Order: sequence, then structure tokens, then C-alpha cells
Amino acid sequence: EKRNLVIYSYHFTQKIITMKLRFSIHLLALSHRITSSNALEPNPLESPQVLSDITAVCSSQGRTSECEVELDVPASCIDIATATSACPIVFFFHGAGGTNNWFSRTSGVHDANVIGVYPQGEDGWNTGPKSSNQCEWDDFACKSDPDEGAFIAGIITEVKALGATGNVYLVGNSNGAALSMRLASNAGDELPIKGMVTKVTQLLASPSRSGPGKLNYNQPLDGGPAVSILNIMGTSDMVVPYDGGSSSVFGGYTDFQLMNALDSMTAWSSHNGCASSPDITDGIGYSTSNDPNGQATFYQYGGCPKGVILEHYALHGAGHSFGPGAALDGVTIDNALAYQFINRVEEGLGGG
Repeated sequence: EKRNLVIYSYHFTQKIITMKLRFSIHLLALSHRITSSNALEPNPLESPQVLSDITAVCSSQGRTSECEVELDVPASCIDIATATSACPIVFFFHGAGGTNNWFSRTSGVHDANVIGVYPQGEDGWNTGPKSSNQCEWDDFACKSDPDEGAFIAGIITEVKALGATGNVYLVGNSNGAALSMRLASNAGDELPIKGMVTKVTQLLASPSRSGPGKLNYNQPLDGGPAVSILNIMGTSDMVVPYDGGSSSVFGGYTDFQLMNALDSMTAWSSHNGCASSPDITDGIGYSTSNDPNGQATFYQYGGCPKGVILEHYALHGAGHSFGPGAALDGVTIDNALAYQFINRVEEGLGGG
């Protein structure tokens, strides 16, 4: 009986040791998971991470419960040894009244090997007069309306803190393109914008500033960094006119006026230090699923600083939507053309 008691005591002790060991391993694994939440991690296709759930990006001024920021990180972008990434960081901005829900299915970041960032706006982006705003558009000290510059700057800071070190790019359509133009105009340390792809929107001619905060200038700031730009517009757009002037999106506020599309490009060429007169190529093929026979004109601005690209497409007869499957010389605008542009900038193929 004494021998059996010893054996039982031995097995019981071993069981306790095993349980303690497993508990320690469990704590170690839990500790790793908590720590790794502060590092850049990949996610499966069409299953983006919600950056706004693990950071305070949505505590920015003027955000509501609608605020959300998705982070889409392909496994191919992660350096496993350092848990960092040098892949380009590409923001996708929806239009007025739009949603960020579909970007994880349509952006193509996993095929393009870039990191996608998909913010949700407050019924669009605060780039002009909005009925939901509580302050006048020229109340720059306003503390209630969305401060878009601070919001995006905060997202960039958080993504960089996770270990993403790549260049920042913007892709926007309509109101999302207006936000891109605004952000690029205020590019600098807080908004390190390398390049942007903007569709159906140009720069504002006036006012010079609008909305809350300090990152609210509507034309490129003197001394700011050069920004590579691919701008695409329809010549028959009735919402955001190619020739500039007023727009229905401003709700009758005459203080807000758009530049002519080519004047907008001239403003960027001057800011970037490019040639003021572009090389012009007519007869570019513009096709959609409904019409394969459209035409576009391509404007390419030479003389830019090394690595800087400045290009514009005028899609003849196109409106505020380019049409399903829109492509230029067989390259789809969403988003093969955009990624070709980003890759050229990354490879330093512009200017010089």
C-alpha cells in the first residue's frame, strides 16, 4: 500500500507539473498575441483588419459611430523577420454618400502587393459645404465638424507605428478625389503623400482654405513636396464640369469654384517644377463594356524632378461615371492603370 501511495503521489505531482507547464505556455502565447497586436500582421483576401478597433483613429474630431478604418495587409508584404513592410501604402477614398465596405473585394491590393487602407467618411468627405456641418466653411477653429487632414494624418501615424514604412498613395473618386487633392495640397511631414490617382475631380480655384484645422488648404502650398499625379476626367461631366466653375455639389455656395481641369494640371506642374506645356497624344482608346470605341486625349508633363510623374487623361464624352469596365488602351482604370502608375513612381521612372 505504501508503494502504491508513492506511485500515486508521483503521478499526481507529474500531473500538476504538466498542468502548470501548459498554463505557462498558454500565458506565453496569450502574451504574444497581445504584443503582436502592436505589430503589422497580414490578413486573408477579403478579410481586412479593422484598424479603428485597435487604435484611436476614430476619436479624431467630427467622427461619429459610422467611422471605420479597414487595413488590408497581404502576407507577401510582410518581412517575417522584422514584422515590418516596405510595400506602398494605398488609401482608397469613396465618393459622397459612399462606403468603404467594397474596397476589400475590389481594390486588388493582394495581387498588387500593396497595403490597402479603407477609411469610412462621414456621409462623404468634408471638402466643401455640407448640410451636416455645424460651422461655417471658413471657421477654421471649428471643433465639431470633421477635420479630414487630421483624420488621415492620424491614420498614417498609426499604420507607420505598426511597421509599415512604404510610400503613401491616394486613390479617390469624385468626393474621394476632392479629398485626395486637398490632402496632397497639404503634403508634408504630417501628410507624406508620394502620389495620387484622382478621378472626376480637379483642384478648387477658390476658396484658398475651407473646413476645420490647419491641413485645410485647397491649392498646393509653397514649399511643399512634389506629388506625382494621375488625373482622369470626363469632358462631359455635368456634376464636376471639366471646364471648371460652379458645381451642384457646393449647394449654391458661390465661394466654391473649380479650376478648369487643365488649369488644375498647370497648377500642379508649377508646384512640382515640371514643364508648363504638356506633350499631348490624341486617339487614346477609351472603352467600356457598353462602348468599345471611345477616345481620350493624354497629357504628359515633362521636365519634372527625378521620380515625379504628372499625367492627365481627358475622356471625350464621358460623364461623372466612366462606365462599366472603363479602360484606356485596354488597361482598366479601376485599378490596373492606377497600379501601373504607382509602380512607375516606385521605380523612379518619372522626371529627371
